Amino acid sequence: MYNLFKIGDYMKIVVRDYELNDLNTVNEILNESFKARKDNFDDSCFHEIVSVNDNEVSGYLLLTKVFNPIRKRIYFLVDYVCVSEKYRGSGASDALIKYACDYASKEGASYLQLTCAPFRISAHNLYERCGFKKVDTDLYRKELLWF
Repeated sequence: MYNLFKIGDYMKIVVRDYELNDLNTVNEILNESFKARKDNFDDSCFHEIVSVNDNEVSGYLLLTKVFNPIRKRIYFLVDYVCVSEKYRGSGASDALIKYACDYASKEGASYLQLTCAPFRISAHNLYERCGFKKVDTDLYRKELLWF
């Protein structure tokens, strides 16, 4: 668990692992940001993180552990970095990313990787501010299931 303070506002930010009773608030935040919902799950490949501002869950981040058997190393995919509209600008997203980086380092990961839609400029700024470098690549996806 981390305790951080935003310079200027003195707003306390706590970052911790997701707990089962965080589900409803996390779903509200996911819906605001991505029009998505989640269920509680227990799988060692995933690590969920929340930020807490003023004793209220304010943000969410999902890490997925990936083992590359060719290079014999692990890395983490970062997904669903989101903060409630009420707490945007509080430093919660920076705190989530820092916690994720520290967690992945302790797990022996070589790197963190994420994708971000081109129109999410503020998210691009966040990732660059947190030390992520844009990789020159094209992402391809083939949809297999249609709902």
